[in-house]
Amino acid sequence: MKKAIWIFIILSFCGGPVLAQSKVSAADITKAVKVFVQQELEGSLEGEMRIEVNTRWQGVVELESAGESQIRVRRASSRPLRGPTVLRVGIDVDGQTLKTMSVTADIRYLRPVLVARYMLGRGEALEESMVEMVERDITTLRNGYFTEPALLQDMQTRRSLAAGAVLTRNHVAAIPVVKRGTAVELVVRTNRFSATALGEAMQDGGVGERIRVKNSDSGKILYGQILDAYTIQIGL
Repeated sequence: MKKAIWIFIILSFCGGPVLAQSKVSAADITKAVKVFVQQELEGSLEGEMRIEVNTRWQGVVELESAGESQIRVRRASSRPLRGPTVLRVGIDVDGQTLKTMSVTADIRYLRPVLVARYMLGRGEALEESMVEMVERDITTLRNGYFTEPALLQDMQTRRSLAAGAVLTRNHVAAIPVVKRGTAVELVVRTNRFSATALGEAMQDGGVGERIRVKNSDSGKILYGQILDAYTIQIGL
């Protein structure tokens, strides 16, 4: 588990000798949380990715003591700093902890990704003119995203996409070059030998995809990767 990092924000207060109180504003707490998150994620953001930190804390924290205050921030658990995340915040005055609390920080990840330039129908072969790079919130995208038009070569849409929708790997598929029932050549290659056999595709698929095939001689069902419209490489 990564060792917790403490962030110290030093605040000076001029409390009156009678009231002997100091206050920590929501802005001070927000600043401390943002500094902590940025330092924790430093060096881990890819390319043009950036983060936004929205701290869910309002109001002023009043302390029954005057003096130099420090705001300390650390992780509350080992979960990733992504989306709504609970952090532990402590406030010290003259070295004594006077307040501890849990603060939720909503940590959003943003970066330029490919989106549909206009509405796309199901089964459309993707071309560079159909997409554009736009910064989007990718915090909750679980099926990957695309950052270069070249990555969509020989791909088509699996479903309809609205204008501005982010293209993920769940939205696209390789354009089928092999159809179910097509006669294909089954190829087996290792460092020591290679062999071929006649077979039949049992499902549609595009280049690079794995599909089921049947060995025409033995009738055995195998899985292989499509190399081209007529060749399937069988893994051992």
